Amino acid sequence: MENNVEAAIELEQLQHWFHINELQTRAIYLIAFFLVLAMLAIIFSKKYSLPIVVGYVLFGIVISPDILNLIPFLESEFHSWYEFLIIKLDYITQIALAFIVFTIGSELSLRTFKRLGKSIYIITIFEALGGAIISALAVYIIGAPIYMALLLGAIAAASAPASTIMVLKEYNAEGPLSSTLMAVVGLDNTLSLILFALISPVAMMFIGAGEALSIQLLLVPMVEISAAIIIGLLIGYLTQHYISMVDDKTKKVVAILTSVVLSSALSLVFGLSSLIANLALGFAIRNFAEKNLDISEYLDTLTIPLYAMFFIFAGAEIRFSQMGSSVFLITAFVFLVSRIIGKYGGAMLAGQFFDVSPVVKKYIGLGLFPQGGVAIALAFSVQKQFTVVSDVSLMIFNMVILTAALTEIFGPLFTKAAVIKSGEAEKR
Repeated sequence: MENNVEAAIELEQLQHWFHINELQTRAIYLIAFFLVLAMLAIIFSKKYSLPIVVGYVLFGIVISPDILNLIPFLESEFHSWYEFLIIKLDYITQIALAFIVFTIGSELSLRTFKRLGKSIYIITIFEALGGAIISALAVYIIGAPIYMALLLGAIAAASAPASTIMVLKEYNAEGPLSSTLMAVVGLDNTLSLILFALISPVAMMFIGAGEALSIQLLLVPMVEISAAIIIGLLIGYLTQHYISMVDDKTKKVVAILTSVVLSSALSLVFGLSSLIANLALGFAIRNFAEKNLDISEYLDTLTIPLYAMFFIFAGAEIRFSQMGSSVFLITAFVFLVSRIIGKYGGAMLAGQFFDVSPVVKKYIGLGLFPQGGVAIALAFSVQKQFTVVSDVSLMIFNMVILTAALTEIFGPLFTKAAVIKSGEAEKR
């Protein structure tokens, strides 16, 4: 009874605070401001021949709360509602992530996999596990707790498919490198999600807040992963069946939107990974259909604003005030460098020992540096799941945000260089 009364009082206070500060109206102002920033970021990126995603992240960093705090004429009231809205509007990033992961799944074509051969699986395993193992070992060697090293290792396996996709689309890149890169960044994010689901209970055990290591401890995450995949595949099968039957573009767009939101909602209801569910959803729509539905033409108009908002929010989430300690900076640097070495080295190793085309062998590693959406989502999960070590979970979150922002800035430049040097970029 007391808990209900306290909750009611807190809700009333929150509603009053919202009313006093006019947050609903200001949220609209902020979203409009971010969309204007996105347009300016596109103009800036085009002018200086940068991948557009780089512009989004840079403009997001410029408007991060810590940077705005340096402006003397802004009142404290502005800072309070701005920081509050930045946190509360993270549902936009969740929606964007759902579509980003759905897009990855829709690019995972079984026909493409068969055409490219087993090399994509080999490259994915080597580069993803290379990044995970090398970064986990490096962070552990410099003194990080083993649970922190394990969590960072699982996160390190992920790439940034959204930025990779945007670079490939921006330069209309086509060819074996582009096809392989698209498949690999999708597969390694799948592997990263599975690794994280398996490693999380083990990390909790090392903290001392979880049960002892057992078969059951590892089986539960596998069951949850399987359930998320089943939800995605089932909704995807029904959606592609409906899309195949209708000709109206509006109905197709609404069907895709509904399927992504429904998949996310059901996953949340049952406590499953919405990222894995939407990955399976995109995969099902792409591969269960008897004909090519070409859903990318329906998605582009919808996802471009979401992608822009997502990357601007990612840049704005950086908290420089929490990154000043030498321990943080050294650990972040070691994590960043070891991940790049592990991914690039793993991809090169796969090319040396297995049958991989020369152009893929030479340039594939350069396209694997960016880290973004999936890594940030997993860092959010660490903050929510590992509250017993809140200082370490906050450190992991800030570290991933910082390294993701850095790799989103310089990573697409290497991806751009790879597709240009390979001759797969459209000549301008």
